[in-house]
Amino acid sequence: MPFELERLTASGVIHAERTILCSLGASAVMCLSAPFFLNTDQVTTGMLLGAGTLSAGLFGVSAQISESKEKVYKSLQEADLKSLKQHLQGEAVYDYVTTAIAAKRRVADYVNQLPMQERPRWIAEYQLQGLVTLPEPPAQQSPSPTGIPNPDIADIDEESVQSVINPGAMKILQALAANYPEYIRIDGAWIDELCDAASNQNMTLRSNHHFYLSGGTQSGKSTLAGVIINKIAAKSQTPAIVIGSDPKDDVTRWLCKFSRKFDGMKELKNWITFATGMIDQQKARVSIVGGECQGVPELFLAQDEVDSVFGGGKGLPGMVDADTAKDLQGFWNYIIKFIAGLKGHGVFMGQSPLSGETGFSRPSLKNVCFIAMGQTSSYILDHPQDFVNVKKEILETLRQACEMLDKAGVRYALVIPTRGNPFIALIPEFDIKGMEQKQDFKPNGSKFNDDADNQQKQPYSPQQDIDWYEEIRKWATELGRRPQFQEIKQKWYELTGQELNEKGVTLLLENLGYPEN
Repeated sequence: MPFELERLTASGVIHAERTILCSLGASAVMCLSAPFFLNTDQVTTGMLLGAGTLSAGLFGVSAQISESKEKVYKSLQEADLKSLKQHLQGEAVYDYVTTAIAAKRRVADYVNQLPMQERPRWIAEYQLQGLVTLPEPPAQQSPSPTGIPNPDIADIDEESVQSVINPGAMKILQALAANYPEYIRIDGAWIDELCDAASNQNMTLRSNHHFYLSGGTQSGKSTLAGVIINKIAAKSQTPAIVIGSDPKDDVTRWLCKFSRKFDGMKELKNWITFATGMIDQQKARVSIVGGECQGVPELFLAQDEVDSVFGGGKGLPGMVDADTAKDLQGFWNYIIKFIAGLKGHGVFMGQSPLSGETGFSRPSLKNVCFIAMGQTSSYILDHPQDFVNVKKEILETLRQACEMLDKAGVRYALVIPTRGNPFIALIPEFDIKGMEQKQDFKPNGSKFNDDADNQQKQPYSPQQDIDWYEEIRKWATELGRRPQFQEIKQKWYELTGQELNEKGVTLLLENLGYPEN
């Protein structure tokens, strides 16, 4: 063993020190006790006591040295045992490996006697690669010499082959839609369903108040956003208010008429201020008629390039500073959380679906009808934790549908409503000419801070031209008495087209000077 010599040396030293210790101990005892038993003079007694004290001191020092030597001895002994254990383990491994190699060689000798066609199975089962002989691969044929024609190869009808092995993405998609009608939509009615739910006049039945459209360039985000705005606005009880921010300086082709539009990065701060004011005006309208929002217009707040202007909280260098990006983030989340009950709709567009890139919190995303277009759908299905909550079987079905549509070059989207199941849907072809409305472009040199211009740019409302309160006051004066509940409700509807609930009629009567009895 490697530490045998050191251990033996330490052992001899320890034995010698033990002998010395015994001698010193005996000398100390004898010298210190002799004056009590022997009749010695004063000088002899002093010498004996001195010798005993010295022996006792040497005994103590030697005992400490001996203790440290014993520790060294024990450590050497443990090292020897550990070394012996490692040596034995190495021997065992060596024996195991050599035995295994020898066994493999014996098995290989046996397999080499078997027919050629049986040998690959044994090679794979017992890992005998390199030990068993296999037939040589056939030699590659050299090309025919010049002048000697090859046999003619029959032409292949590629279309007939594809019709057998690939019946087409649409046929497979129809089969999937038949098995999973809630998850695969191949009609265009899904857009109407989303918009009908968003514009339901019964506020408690509304869903899909807000929309986030995610997709790459030219994927159709702005087109689809315009379609959604038009379909919901068509059901507005009074002319809808559409406010938008397009950081790309008026280059997006929208399909909706804006009541006010802010173009360019520099207008983002003005956009936040103006849109916040429009929300306050909407609150004032709702406070008059109550929570059912009868006669209140639909309010749209559309923001394009969400992920670009937010930039993960840093904005866009040289164009959008970090403070503006943070203000936009707070504004967007405020829209999603608090304006749904005001007939308000946030319509957002961007290329990235990630909350870290867009600034939307995860709870906010749960309250948004998420529409991911094209390849963005595949990304979300690969990272479903923040968006899709379905069984694994359904997730795989959605992935399969996306893969087929990608290969077929069909425009599609993954739709995640705020209520209901996510589904893969084809994006229909829209009649853009019939749907598109001319935008309100600001004249050259116009100032958005001008009050007159602001008044001009605000959406048309009957109150801009006629004071209906004054009209109904004249009618009540001509009537010569306190109007009945149904009379004033009917008259208000005839003048404004707005349906008042009980609370609205009561407030109107109070404003006319007829307090409740």
